[in-house]
Amino acid sequence: MTTNIILILAGLVGYILVFITLKNSKYNKILNSFLLFIIFISSTLKLIAGIGEIYNDIYFKILYLKINIYITLFLPSFYLYFKYLIKNQKHLIFKDLIHILFLLLAIIERELLLFDRIVGYKLHYFFSQFFAVYSAVYILMIFLLLKKNVWHKKATLNFTITQNNLIKKWTVLLFIVIIAFNSRFFFLYYREYLFFEPSGIDYSLKYLWVTALVWIVLFILILSNPAILYGYSYLQTELSKNNSDSISNNYWNTNSKIKINNNQDQLLKEKISFKIERYLFELNAILYKNNYFRNPKFSLNDLAQVLNIPISHLKYIFKYHSKLSFSDYKKISRIQNSLELINNNYLATNTLESLSKEVGFSSYNPFFTCFKDVVGKSPHEYISSMKNNLNY
Repeated sequence: MTTNIILILAGLVGYILVFITLKNSKYNKILNSFLLFIIFISSTLKLIAGIGEIYNDIYFKILYLKINIYITLFLPSFYLYFKYLIKNQKHLIFKDLIHILFLLLAIIERELLLFDRIVGYKLHYFFSQFFAVYSAVYILMIFLLLKKNVWHKKATLNFTITQNNLIKKWTVLLFIVIIAFNSRFFFLYYREYLFFEPSGIDYSLKYLWVTALVWIVLFILILSNPAILYGYSYLQTELSKNNSDSISNNYWNTNSKIKINNNQDQLLKEKISFKIERYLFELNAILYKNNYFRNPKFSLNDLAQVLNIPISHLKYIFKYHSKLSFSDYKKISRIQNSLELINNNYLATNTLESLSKEVGFSSYNPFFTCFKDVVGKSPHEYISSMKNNLNY
């Protein structure tokens, strides 16, 4: 009974996650659609298996086996999820669906045996081997994709480093889950088709509760930390707004939830609480429209003088109401300044090296890394996209 409850619970929690994500998600809808597809199919299978076990209904068990073959679509779906995560892709590229359609056609052929009827020869055994090889290839592709673009991804902004670490841990966890689930897949298929040992319905459902527990843990992690669904668009989304008329929800917290243990900070909170929103508005405006940080020596104290804010108040804001350190704040402002110069044809008579120094970086390398962190593209990619837009 406990096993059945776990299976049904995994299905219900999965449905809840899909519903909440579809209702509330504002980030990366195309990207997350691949993940939600996986969660929906998995949840449906767990629910069917759990109900079938409770009532010992052979119909539900057969239905489970019929649908279970479609979990082979999880691997190309995971591959596309990771690919779109890395590229920060906002729109569906239809040619990418070939990854799913090719396998889907193979599954349909396996179920209907259309080709078998045409050639008069049973290919069922060979299809099982095909699925096994297909899975192994995609696992390798996913590993290489993540290793190159996520697990070794470099950044200079503390804000981005924290984000990268979150995504790295999330992708490592997902990859471990992929390996674990496909180990069960390989075992069942090799046992039945390579060693000619029929598994049967009951054996196919054996230990399914273990994978159900893993899914429940994943679902709870996503629900408790929805930032996982944001991907790499967190910085770029805010920068693209380029709007100082409102306070950024990405960079600032009007109502800080950080616990204050310092008595001096507590007194300061009581003193300036009514000024917080104005301070954040002014900091956000300066972030996008200023040339102050072209001076490498421009300090927090200098910024306090420009804004006519006591230095203690400014330190308090960055400590309790900002998701950026002052160092990150400077770097983002410099990148914004560089975008304005690029848009004003600075590069028509100057190089990217001189641009990096013009906006306050010591050399091109830190400018390049920071630019990619903030904009989501390298300087050359950004310039190329600008030219393409103009030509279009």
